[in-house]
Amino acid sequence: MDNLFIFAIIAILILIAPYVSKITRIPIVVVEMILGALAYYFGIFKHSEGFNIVAEVGFLFLMFLCGMEVDLRGFRQLGKTFLKRAGVYFTVLYVIATLMVLLLRLPPIYIAAFPVMSLGMIMALIKDYGKNTPWLDLALKIGIIGELVSIAVLVIINGSYSYGLTIDLYKTLAVLLLFLLVIIGLFQIGKIMFWWFPSLKLFIMPYNDENNQDIRFSIMLFFGLIVVVMWLGLEIVLGAFLAGMIVATFFPYKHELVHKLNDIGFGFFVPLFFIHVGSTLDLSLIIHTPSLLLQGMLIVIGMISLRLLSATIAFKSYFKSAKNTVLFALSDSMPLTFLVATATLGLQLNAMDQNTYYSFLLAAIFEGIVFTILIKIVYIFWKPSSKKNQR
Repeated sequence: MDNLFIFAIIAILILIAPYVSKITRIPIVVVEMILGALAYYFGIFKHSEGFNIVAEVGFLFLMFLCGMEVDLRGFRQLGKTFLKRAGVYFTVLYVIATLMVLLLRLPPIYIAAFPVMSLGMIMALIKDYGKNTPWLDLALKIGIIGELVSIAVLVIINGSYSYGLTIDLYKTLAVLLLFLLVIIGLFQIGKIMFWWFPSLKLFIMPYNDENNQDIRFSIMLFFGLIVVVMWLGLEIVLGAFLAGMIVATFFPYKHELVHKLNDIGFGFFVPLFFIHVGSTLDLSLIIHTPSLLLQGMLIVIGMISLRLLSATIAFKSYFKSAKNTVLFALSDSMPLTFLVATATLGLQLNAMDQNTYYSFLLAAIFEGIVFTILIKIVYIFWKPSSKKNQR
């Protein structure tokens, strides 16, 4: 009964979150975290084993949906010039992040946290500003690659903290490499199979699907790959993400499937995860410990500074506009979902203490609120000097 009562309360919070988001203009992810924190603080609900398990499924389903944003066939269309620029951007990003961590003597988990990327807020910005704006078009392309890089780094971090610099770590990395090679091989085999037998795709996911076979296959793939990576001793996030990539790459004709899975995920599981994350915030401790707020702000400053510098080095000649460079850096500095995921993993691995975990969650909230406001201000009020000269 307790679990049912908790889920009933969570369902009410999930329902009111979009209305609060529309009224306050705060990103819905941030609203869900705040609602979770407030509801738990005032004792409206408590944690339970069932709630924690469903929240974990919600997080993995979010990673699955992120994977569905990655269609591997699209990488061929990016071109060598773009991929070189992207390579420079990520190299600078991680090199500077590593130097910052070494100079400031921060825990190694920060090397993964500072450059982490996510498509969630970028997709929300596209709804507001359109995909044709050059800074958002680039942010989307970089975000797709960035998610792949972030997943890989999280897997390596997981292995490093779980096994240390021992033979077990190298075994895990070898298993990871072998697993990825097998996946690449299966992708190639799948491409050949579907080319020779195009009806096989329709057998798996028919156009006129009265029995929701597409949903059933996707969920089977989701849990199946999670179990495989668990058995291999790898980070389970990888399995969920790869499942999404497989669906996006091989079944692009099932446009309605994306909407169905998004409805399932963002209608219940993902909001529940963010409410759960918010509920892990100890508001009493945060209120009485201002240093946590300061640490959260410093994380935000570190992340935006890192991206501004990297974007200027890699894309200054591409944009030929300081305004677009700043807008790109701001849009790339709101990896709310993956920042929360990194903090959650860091806490589980004892790679960060509870206070640092709180600071990262506060940083995610600050980024979601402050950067969306800054983007709107820069987009509307920053008039490039070239336009002024033309007038």
